[in-house]
Amino acid sequence: MNEAYHASLKVITTLESHGYQAYWVGGCVRDRLLGKEPVDYDVTTDAHPETVQRLFSKTVPTGLQHGTVAVIQDGQMTEVTTFRQETGFTDHRRPRQVTFVKDLSADLSRRDFTINAMAQDRYGNLYDPFKGAEDLKRKVIRAVGKADMRFQEDALRMVRALRFMAQLSFQLDAETEEALLRQKKLMRYLAVERVTMEFHKLWKTRQPSQALELLWRKDLFSDLPPFHRWNPSTLDPSSFTRLDDIKDPQICWALLLYLYGARGPDITDRLHSLRLSSKEVAFIRKIYQLALGWHLTESDEKDGKRLLLSEGLDVLSKSLITASRMYGWEKGNVQTLQQALKRWYREMPVHGPEDLQLNGQILLESVGRKPGPWIGQVIQVLLEKVALGEISNQRELLIQEGCRLVQDS
Repeated sequence: MNEAYHASLKVITTLESHGYQAYWVGGCVRDRLLGKEPVDYDVTTDAHPETVQRLFSKTVPTGLQHGTVAVIQDGQMTEVTTFRQETGFTDHRRPRQVTFVKDLSADLSRRDFTINAMAQDRYGNLYDPFKGAEDLKRKVIRAVGKADMRFQEDALRMVRALRFMAQLSFQLDAETEEALLRQKKLMRYLAVERVTMEFHKLWKTRQPSQALELLWRKDLFSDLPPFHRWNPSTLDPSSFTRLDDIKDPQICWALLLYLYGARGPDITDRLHSLRLSSKEVAFIRKIYQLALGWHLTESDEKDGKRLLLSEGLDVLSKSLITASRMYGWEKGNVQTLQQALKRWYREMPVHGPEDLQLNGQILLESVGRKPGPWIGQVIQVLLEKVALGEISNQRELLIQEGCRLVQDS
């Protein structure tokens, strides 16, 4: 068991020692039943949030209105949520009223899917009123209670259902799928940021194509922000398999743009529509553009080193993977080129101006000219020469070569 488990066990033990009920709940119970080690261990209790804050010396009020307090124990954070019921959903996301209760089953009944509506006490006893363990064995995603109601309460649950399909390699329960199709128009109420976050989780699964194909075949993209505005070109849903076994969100976004036929300014516009940061937009756009025009082979050492110098190993490696999925290259050829990129990068004495044994100020003093754009231009030429092994990265040699370049210009 990992440190998160032991920290959460202490939380449960402390709550019980003060007369409260306390259980592990949700994803950690599901993952343990699947034989996986959970990353996080969430706890549910009948103790009210203010009581949890009083019982533990270090807490963070992560969601007091919903009864959630994060307890910091042994350097680990355990989310502790009070048993609750929710009523009066007004925007297909937020409940108008949250009521704290004493009944564990009542709390589990408000959860999204049966496989997430299980609790376990510290002795290993399982509390499973909606037969989630049975659904794990059947490998199905089934809504708790009436699926239509669950999706009306929070429309994001429809996206989560598809993400869990890909994450666990499960299928949708027939009634749950039918309800999803009936309620799909509600997805238009979703904030883009919430959708993008779910897709980030989807990209880290082994088989995102399982969810993407269903989204496409059932015409769910047409109601899902921001994709409902993307106006796709002709797309073969079987091509979504190109995103499988990548588990890198930046590459997956680039490939989805490609499959959607994004070119030119569409690339930036669609990335911004996902509410990604400007830094991430620039990074994904770069690997997309490099992948589209990829020309490097393992015999192009000088061109490869120039690109490594200007773009970096991370960008170029991800661009190569993106290009290989765009164009269906053989895996062995891709691995050979990846190894070449890494070898070239190791061989390069410098990877940026900060590695050069000469800076603009020293060059300026050595040449004796007025400052100007020529300084950056000469530094860039020297940097490339050192990277390609045409000159040694020694200050005196660099000054001499810099002076020669200035005189010849």
